[in-house]
Amino acid sequence: MKRLYLIVFLVVLGVGATSLKAGQPENPEFPGVEKAMKPAEYEAAGLQKLDPAERAKLDEFIRRYVAVSNERVATSAVDKAVKENKVSAPEVIQSRIVGPFTGYDGRTVFTLENGERWAQSQRDSAYYPKIDSPPVIIVKAGFGYRMYIAGGGAIRVSKIH
Repeated sequence: MKRLYLIVFLVVLGVGATSLKAGQPENPEFPGVEKAMKPAEYEAAGLQKLDPAERAKLDEFIRRYVAVSNERVATSAVDKAVKENKVSAPEVIQSRIVGPFTGYDGRTVFTLENGERWAQSQRDSAYYPKIDSPPVIIVKAGFGYRMYIAGGGAIRVSKIH
């Protein structure tokens, strides 16, 4: 069971840093096409012909494409685990935070697109660059729940009724 949680966490959220320095892209997994490719590959593809604005548009497209692909893979992995009875449906919840996410302060309440509300059950604080409606996965973990926020780490939470 713990292995499944780890797999879901790694697939959906990646192994990104817990905080980003100013000036870095919001998606730490993709540093941009110029940095991601070897110089010879970059030149062979003719990408040096792009001006900085065109390259920025290409980088943003790739970031969005990868994020959507990761979300589909995670959904598929969770669905497969539920079908194979490795986890039961109520133990895994997938949704998105409504509106922008910039972190949590010890008393944060998260409103999800599925209508559920979840509150922090640990008093940690963390701040992240603004992410609009990030995907989340909430997993039953021992005696409580753990929320994994794409680009925003993980935090223990409890459901507000």
